[in-house]
Amino acid sequence: MKKTFLALTIASITSFGTWANDKQLAVSEHGFSFGEGQRVQLIHTTGENRAFAGTPEGQSDVRIHKDLRNLGASQGEAVLKIDDNVYKIFGYGLTSPVVFVGETGLVVMDPGESTEHGAETEKVFRDVTGIDLPVTGIIYSHNHFDHLAGVKGWVTPEDVAAGKVEIYAHSTLTAAVANWASNVGTILGHRTTYTAATYAGTGAGVHGSVTDGLGPQVQLGEVGFIPPTVEFDDVIKVSNGGLDFELHYVPSETDDEIVMWLPDQKILHAAEVLQGENFPNLHTIRGTKARDAEVWYKGIDYMRNTFHDVEIMLVAHGRPVEGNWEVMDVLTAYRDGIQFVHDQSVRAINDGLTPFEMIEVVKLPEHLETHPWLLQRYGTVSHAVQQQFSNYIGFFHGDPWQLEPMAHAQRAEEYVRMMGGRDNIVNAARSYIKNGDFTYAAEILTYPIRVDNDDTEARELKAQAYTEWGYKQSNINWRNWAMTAAGELRGDLDYHQKIDFTSTDVLKNLPTEMVMDMMTVKLKAEDTIGVNYVVNIHFTDIEQAYSFEIRNGIVEVQHFSKPEPKLEIKMTRSLLEDLLAGGGDAAMAKAAKAGEFGLTTGTAEDMANFIAKFEEPKDGSEIPMIVR
Repeated sequence: MKKTFLALTIASITSFGTWANDKQLAVSEHGFSFGEGQRVQLIHTTGENRAFAGTPEGQSDVRIHKDLRNLGASQGEAVLKIDDNVYKIFGYGLTSPVVFVGETGLVVMDPGESTEHGAETEKVFRDVTGIDLPVTGIIYSHNHFDHLAGVKGWVTPEDVAAGKVEIYAHSTLTAAVANWASNVGTILGHRTTYTAATYAGTGAGVHGSVTDGLGPQVQLGEVGFIPPTVEFDDVIKVSNGGLDFELHYVPSETDDEIVMWLPDQKILHAAEVLQGENFPNLHTIRGTKARDAEVWYKGIDYMRNTFHDVEIMLVAHGRPVEGNWEVMDVLTAYRDGIQFVHDQSVRAINDGLTPFEMIEVVKLPEHLETHPWLLQRYGTVSHAVQQQFSNYIGFFHGDPWQLEPMAHAQRAEEYVRMMGGRDNIVNAARSYIKNGDFTYAAEILTYPIRVDNDDTEARELKAQAYTEWGYKQSNINWRNWAMTAAGELRGDLDYHQKIDFTSTDVLKNLPTEMVMDMMTVKLKAEDTIGVNYVVNIHFTDIEQAYSFEIRNGIVEVQHFSKPEPKLEIKMTRSLLEDLLAGGGDAAMAKAAKAGEFGLTTGTAEDMANFIAKFEEPKDGSEIPMIVR
């Protein structure tokens, strides 16, 4: 599919030349859009701001970089009306749902990051507009939780099942959701919580997140999911609720990204192909699969060509852009920024530079660095170029010590010894902090802390280094990691404030085969060397069968029964959902009494031994990122 997309792009793209720079991109008079602000109207604002509480009059706060203060100040709660039928619910969370009003129904693109956020924005829409039409369509622009987890705040699973609501998505979305929901769900949720600084407290301004870059602050709550009902590969024309629109596949930030086009109104919802008013995360430090910069900027080229007469551009994160010149200016600058970093990174790679050397030489030219949609408040060139090295070359910098380094703990002990001992490192770190060399102070303090995790003096000093460094950051991800790292070092994080990627609701709504396939990464391989047997599971209510063959350290899952199993289980899909929700032995006992669970081969002891071969991932509080 990606080859098809790129071939179409190359075949159809026109030459745009140098985009005329005869005028300046400007914010509208009402402050909630770029351009003249005629078709994009501000119809409601509360005066509240979840991103930034503001700085007391007459004071400056050196703890917050001015670029983050400016971004946070622009993210106040508001409802924007575009023409007479499009509404953007802005500033109530990380993602801004957009409601398209048809003659008989509403279509919502990106319903938000939690059930609670979805319900709140739905209520705001109803209260402000007075429109009581039912929601008849939901669009998931891509698989990230903040673009789909609020779906149950807008619609019910029952209405979707009854055909009253269609949910549109790319054909690969559900598989991508399964990946972040289980395979690496725990660690991704944990790292994302560092990125959002919610462990560190959500108070605006200092220790928490002054803004989350893409939006004011992520709204924690239930991560919900209802599977798509309409999936497509390239382009689909849709009529829903009396509204005609097109959905186009534009791989970019994710491989399943889609955008929405209203040809009659020349309105483009560009989803997260553009990550708001920020340089994009060509690599995200929270962790994702590799992002292809060439695919990304060619995806923007596809939009520039296909929607060349666009007049309004909406995005999931950030303010709308009004005017053809304005939209094309943003699109051109954004794709140029991505291509520049990609091409110059490749050039540096071919010159033999290592990632840390690359960040010293690959810098955006001034016209891109200062563009209002490329300020490095979310992504940065620094961590983007390191990902380009990894994408093209891999982890190995070329120095063979990397291939078989000294053991983790032993290396720390040797560093401490060579650096003159623990006290020498601590004293040196104090000097570096005094001189403003915060990251080097933090780096050298890593080793005494690694030798002794309970070294409170070294931990407090490293926390101080990260706090002072964090205050100076214009990039919210860097700032938030610094503040959360400081909290971990001081031992005052609140691990209840977690972004939960391993959402029970998501798992319950995934296809059974995806849930079964997830079990392979939970196998305790060390306990299964020399073990060889088959377990079959029959789901009697959906007439599906699966086999698990444990074989010398791996488990192979097949979507059918295998002969001569050691253990054969009959159960229902509804019991599986109860178990995913934490029902445990009580759920199995209830199902057994109702005839919905039992063993046709093997014993209860065999089943217990089989279950014991798998483990659940650790909770975030059990996974130190800094003190280890």
